[in-house]
Formats: sequence, C-alpha cells, structure tokens
Amino acid sequence: MSIALEGISKRFGEFSALRDINLAAQPGEFLALLGPSGSGKTTLLRIMAGLEFPDTGRVRFEDKDVTGLRIADRRIGFVFQHYALFRHMSVAENIGFGLSVKKRRERPSRKAIAARVEELLDLVQLAGLGGRFPAQLSGGQRQRVALARALAVDPKLLLLDEPFGALDAKVRKELRRWLRDLHDRMGLTSVFVTHDQEEALELADRVVVMDHGVIEQIAAPATIYDEPASPFVFDFVGASNRVPITVAGGRVMFRDRAIAVAPPAAAPGAAAMFFRPHDVELADDPAAGLSVTVVLVHPRGGTRYAEATLDGAGTTIEFALPAGVPVATGETLSIRPTRLRLFPC
Repeated sequence: MSIALEGISKRFGEFSALRDINLAAQPGEFLALLGPSGSGKTTLLRIMAGLEFPDTGRVRFEDKDVTGLRIADRRIGFVFQHYALFRHMSVAENIGFGLSVKKRRERPSRKAIAARVEELLDLVQLAGLGGRFPAQLSGGQRQRVALARALAVDPKLLLLDEPFGALDAKVRKELRRWLRDLHDRMGLTSVFVTHDQEEALELADRVVVMDHGVIEQIAAPATIYDEPASPFVFDFVGASNRVPITVAGGRVMFRDRAIAVAPPAAAPGAAAMFFRPHDVELADDPAAGLSVTVVLVHPRGGTRYAEATLDGAGTTIEFALPAGVPVATGETLSIRPTRLRLFPC
C-alpha cells in the first residue's frame, strides 16, 4: 500500500511539532524516520496511524483520504517501543486480541483465531510459547509477540515506534535483521521510527532525516551517508568532523593558509568543512595540511583512531591512523581531508 502525507503540520500549544511535511512511501517499501528527540518523527508516525490528527494537511492511503479516520478504521499494524502487552493475558490471547474484539459481523470464529495465532507464533519463531505470559518471556520474545499481534489483523501498513529501543545491543542487532527478512517475505509497506542511525541505515530502503519538525533529507541509506544534504545530516548521521574555514580564490583557507584539498564548488566566504574520520591522510607537506596535536589514540574495529586538537581553532577532531604508523599522545601532525563537503555559514 502506498502512503502520501501532504502538507502535514501539527502544533501542541506553542510548540510546532511538524511543519509542512510532504512524504510518500511506495508499496512494499521499508521507510525509516530518523532524528533526535523532539524532531517530530514519532508525531508523524502517530498521524499515519490515526493516533494523532494534523492541524493542516492530508493523509492518503492509496487514493483514499484517511486523515480523519481513527486507527481502528485504517487497517494498520502498530508496534510500540515498550510492547504494550496485556500482562494478564497469555501470549496467544495477546496475539489474537485484535481479532477477538472486531465487530461481530467481521470477527473470525474462535477456531479461525486460534489457527491464525498458531500461524503467527510460527512466523515470529515462538511456536509452543502461546500458553506463557509476557512476564515469562525475554525482551526480544515480547517484542516478537507485539509484532505478531500487529500482524494478526492482516494490515496493509506496518508502523513501528522505536521497536528495539528497550532491548540490549546484541538482541537489537539480531531482531532488526529478522524484521527486515520478515518485511521482505510479507511484502508489507513498513515505516519505523528510530534515533539509532546504524539501525536506520541497515534496515531501510530510504531514510527520512528529521529535525525540529521538518525533513532535512530523504534518500537511500548510502546517499544519506555519502552525500548529506545539510550540516545537520552530516553531523547527525555517522561520525564527522567540522572545521571553520574560508573559501577564497577557489581555495580552502584555514587561518589565512591554503589547505591542499580539491577545489570546492562553493561561494566565497565563511564556511564549515565537514569530513569523516576515515577520509583523512597524513600530509607530506606540513604547510599544506591542518596542524593538530594528538590527545588520545584508541583502537576501534581493528583500526586505530586519534583524537586531536586543531591548533588555533579550539576544535577537537578524530581521524583514522594509517596501519603501522606510530603516533604518540602529545605529538603534532599535519593532516589533510581526502573527501569533504563545504556548507556556507
């Protein structure tokens, strides 16, 4: 099922949670809403679900305007961060709850509900656990139950609000791979909210980066990482360094000295130079690079990284060190970004 959000705005008192949001998801797409707390991502998801309603704008599922419909009339599945399972009900009763409370003319028979529950238990790899209660399950198992309950009503759209936020790192990694596989097998359109950039980049077909109620960028994960559209996206997604510079005569200047980097396609004037820690090399000519003083060397994932202060700028940056090159704390080096982006100040 396709989704279209057209001109969505939402205020809570004086706080503007969403400002003129336009967004579309295609049938079968896995879309991630990524941003820090307060960026508006959860409010947007709740508007898709019918748990909140916009002040202005429309929500369309396929060609149908569903802006004013409540959640029960939208045929969606919703998965909450903290499971929201009924503690007094068994796993099987939790999964079948949405079917058992349907209007009488739409409600399946008890036998059909039981069969559907068993099917879903097998699908989420919890076969044989239908008689247990939520308190008897691990966090990862509870989240699988919550997902099975959302799928029980045969939704066309699956919405997930920080579905792995309450789980430890190892379980999160296992579950998100499983969720992506489940999404592909079922062919659902899925939208999930996360503040975890690694999660968004690994799971989604496209990532929607949000901040202060607006969309900063919508793109495939590789594009979001390699071609960030704004300083916020560059800084928020992936590790990055920011150095204040000036563009003059087609050159990048730091404290009135040219840095030997590729000529930028940027207007003259003050700018911020962004680059990733792994896009750095030691400069052969000290005069052509940035002079830094190493304050810490630490390993990460088989690579050594240095944290260093940038002389004269009061800025700390991080960069990967070449293999086999000894570097000590307190040492002064000259570094040169090999890949960078400039944004005007």
